[in-house]
Amino acid sequence: MKILNILTGIIAVFLLLFIILTFLVYHFLFKANILRKTDTTSNDYGIEIMRIVNEDSKVCAQWFLEQKPEEIEMTSFDGLKLHAYFLPAPNGAENADATLLLMHGFHGSGLKDFAIVSKFYHQNNYNVLIPDQRTHGKSEGKYITFGIKERFDCHDWTMLLNEKLGDDKNIFMDGVSMGCATVLMACGTDLPPNVKGVIADCGFTSPYEIMKHVITRNMHLPAFPIMPVAGMLTKVIAGFGLKEYSATTAMKNNAIPVLFVHGDADDFVPPYMSEQNYAACAAPKQLFMVPGAIHAMSYFTDTPKSQQTILEFLEKYSK
Repeated sequence: MKILNILTGIIAVFLLLFIILTFLVYHFLFKANILRKTDTTSNDYGIEIMRIVNEDSKVCAQWFLEQKPEEIEMTSFDGLKLHAYFLPAPNGAENADATLLLMHGFHGSGLKDFAIVSKFYHQNNYNVLIPDQRTHGKSEGKYITFGIKERFDCHDWTMLLNEKLGDDKNIFMDGVSMGCATVLMACGTDLPPNVKGVIADCGFTSPYEIMKHVITRNMHLPAFPIMPVAGMLTKVIAGFGLKEYSATTAMKNNAIPVLFVHGDADDFVPPYMSEQNYAACAAPKQLFMVPGAIHAMSYFTDTPKSQQTILEFLEKYSK
């Protein structure tokens, strides 16, 4: 009996520790305003790319703000005030070739993730709308939902663009990492018909699968019991389920053309996730794998080929 009591006590302590650990993981991944430390790569080349990108991003972000972009706000379906920057094309918003809706990644920001790319779009006569996703930047929110609720925000930004510019102006959605999952999941909403294409850069398949990958591969923690407890916490506290919806599910009935982009050296969101989304996609599709590119670095690893591929995609589906 004494041994049984000791074993019961040990099991209870371990369960308590796992619950506490799971709660910390939950707050790390889903709670707002917590900085994420990312070990981008152990490869010196990758680190050098990150250093250059950060320096160039600062310059381009400063350039972007010097253009005096319009600051826009809207209210989300669940009452959050969301913020975005709108920069018209050089020839004016009405004369732009299309508008790019740019959705940033996990604990990122529109200017951080898209400063350089937005300048590229602008120089090629495209309007750009760069929202701060809920819980990020100037947008309100308490919990990150990895695309589950953000997909409706993305939909609503397209509707706002139509109110602003007219529903006869083409819109393309471009998302990176979590922003990629957001735009792919948004394809499962009732998007307006002038959304002509999606650029999907290094997105995951579902919140459940990416969380499982991160805690086992990157954090070196066991999936059980963390995943079940974390799933319970997201449902009870943040109001969404980890398996509630997925990019892969959205792609099965999608009719909007998609350019899937991924670096084959990505060890944060593994390339097979884009391959699975690509395989599920029912719409016209293209898969652009960039050799040697780490997470979210495809554009910077091979800029000429990335720019060529993106422009060809935009031109093809703008007609």
